[in-house]
Amino acid sequence: MSDNIETLRRICPTCEACCGLIMQVDRDQKKIVSIKGDPDDHRSKGYVCAKSQAFNYIYEDTERLRHPVKKTADGWQEISWDEALDTIAAKFSHIRDTHGKDALSIYVGNPLGHDFAAGVYLQALMTAIGTERFFSAGTVDQMPQQRVCWGLIGHEWLFPVPDLSRTELFICMGANPLVSQGSILGTPDVKRAMMDIQQRGGKCVVIDPRRTETAEAADQHLFIQPGTDAYFLMAFANTLFERNDIQLGHLSEHIDNVDELRRAVANYTPESTASLTGVPAETLRQLVTDYCAAEKAALYGRIGLCTQEFGLASHWMLMVISLLTGNFDREGGMMLATAPTGGFGPGGAGDIKPYGRWHSKVRGVPETCGELPASLMAEEITAPGNEVRGLLTICGNPVLSVPRGDKIHKALDTLDFMVALDIYVNETTSQADIILPSTVHPEHSNIDVTFQNFTTRNYLSFSPKTFEPAPGLKDLGEIILELAARMSGLSRDEMDGFVYQGMIDMVIERAEEDGYSLSADTINEQISGDSSPERFADLMIRSGPYGDQFGHRKGISLQAIKDHPQASMDLGPLQQRLPGILRTPGKRIDLMHEVFANDLTRLQQRFEDRSGQNAQADSGNDMLLIGRRHVRDMNSWLHNLKPYIRGSNRCTAKINPADAERLGLKHEADVKVVSNVGEAVIPVEISDEMMPGVVSIPHGFGHVYTESKQSNAASILPGISCNDLIDESLDEASSTCIVNGVPVQLFAV
Repeated sequence: MSDNIETLRRICPTCEACCGLIMQVDRDQKKIVSIKGDPDDHRSKGYVCAKSQAFNYIYEDTERLRHPVKKTADGWQEISWDEALDTIAAKFSHIRDTHGKDALSIYVGNPLGHDFAAGVYLQALMTAIGTERFFSAGTVDQMPQQRVCWGLIGHEWLFPVPDLSRTELFICMGANPLVSQGSILGTPDVKRAMMDIQQRGGKCVVIDPRRTETAEAADQHLFIQPGTDAYFLMAFANTLFERNDIQLGHLSEHIDNVDELRRAVANYTPESTASLTGVPAETLRQLVTDYCAAEKAALYGRIGLCTQEFGLASHWMLMVISLLTGNFDREGGMMLATAPTGGFGPGGAGDIKPYGRWHSKVRGVPETCGELPASLMAEEITAPGNEVRGLLTICGNPVLSVPRGDKIHKALDTLDFMVALDIYVNETTSQADIILPSTVHPEHSNIDVTFQNFTTRNYLSFSPKTFEPAPGLKDLGEIILELAARMSGLSRDEMDGFVYQGMIDMVIERAEEDGYSLSADTINEQISGDSSPERFADLMIRSGPYGDQFGHRKGISLQAIKDHPQASMDLGPLQQRLPGILRTPGKRIDLMHEVFANDLTRLQQRFEDRSGQNAQADSGNDMLLIGRRHVRDMNSWLHNLKPYIRGSNRCTAKINPADAERLGLKHEADVKVVSNVGEAVIPVEISDEMMPGVVSIPHGFGHVYTESKQSNAASILPGISCNDLIDESLDEASSTCIVNGVPVQLFAV
């Protein structure tokens, strides 16, 4: 270690919590000496979890790629950037020009959300490629929430979050924020937030088929049968009507079709749904009583509700209940963040439907928010007469993270040409012809723009570049820009200029909407930043809700956060934003929008089919599969890092003791899990945290493909891929993959 040790502050780039960090770095050795929580960070207050060290472990990992490589008969061979980019542009252009734009396909993974520059340039690349066969992790994640937000408030990327610091009752459904560190709930140290609720006399309730770590910290936990949350919530709403406890609050003049909603939920009572959900009628009624009695209540649900048979209906009812009780857009309820960049992500006016504009080629499944379900990748790639011939994956591993990943792996072998933008040769990228690696977080600056859209307290953050990257590495945004330029027949600088001009035009239009005049000359004279992405960020911040409007008022800029003593700047608590930002036609909130109303027949039919079933009945070998996450897991991202895969086996099948006894299963013995599409053998973990009749297997494992070059993942904790047990079934209303509540059978081995 040298004497040149410097202390830096940055934001943790591993999950949505975006905790503040203090790093000690050795500039001479290009080493991060230590990473600790920043006690002065206004949001995290020194808190960090195990994932705070991940970006350093990735930075140091000797198995991550540092040069472009192409596949040859003798293995992976390093090539120059020009050869790689020119080859990709030529082959993709040839496929597009010869076979049509939809002979190309794109898959994007979650890490892109932590890379501002990549997000900015991605739209240019998508435009250049032009394909309708766009897939991402979003259809195995938040798509129902996006569609519900569009249907009710006209913003598909503006998600309501629980105002944890001021609520009196926090109800959490299908989420485990103590482990995920908050998902569309940007709060470091959720456990402390829950304790604060309890200490001020409030209450925390968790509703989940598993007594999770979050449930252990709550005042009350309710088991619920997987896949029945929509019926539980409809009975909740029905009870509100029955009690005549409808309080629309400040949005009363903007909400339509309350009576129509009353009729829509009339058949769903606590008594009629109890046998289906497993929640006794009296328990649900008491919860509604507690909710109505609380002056400030937040009803929150997440991925467990999204990725099920009625994911859209579940999130519709979550938001509707908040609206019916005046807990939406109100202090202590479900509120909307005010991002310093002022944007809500992609999407147009609220009367332009972000769904059904095109369909998949094989089954005719409608797109949602510009995406097709990722579980359809294999069948779309191999569609007879309509094949995908060229595929680009960006920071994703769908072979492990998407239902029927085994089929996707086989389908990749049929492609004419595949490119991966990734730092590893993993289960997916190993099938590529060329892999382009990028810098990792210590090697570039970043602003976590995405997650400032759904934080529980408004903030602006900046993470500086820590080290210059090794020769031969480019930032992910730069790679995407270069590909977009070559695919469009432009130089890199020309494409960058088009993106910049587009953002200037947007900022000038925003200024006009805000009542002041702004010119491109004024912007160009004042803009700052050490790179194009930083200048883009300065544009967005200065024209945003807290910005200085390029001298038209006192406000912040990129330089202000760079000069701030912490990596994160406090912009205050969440504020009431509606009806001002409603983007729906006429600024109306239609509780029975077609997005929801069109699914009622399917809901009722399924309810009739399943009514009378005992949620915990002895059903032979039949079980329902759900996922789970460990604090050291991040899908498959961290599984090549020894500190994150050592210790006891986490890839187990958790079941209730009663199920274990009934099926003759022993703790740590193997069990065969069989579904309608596959089977796998996995160790049993017996735990009373599981609801009887439910088995939980974690997501992101299955490191068994020999082509992968992640030796630690393969040798230390390969596990099984639960996604290989899940078929291509969808929540039809949102085109979202169903991965929770999947029927399986368990057999002793």
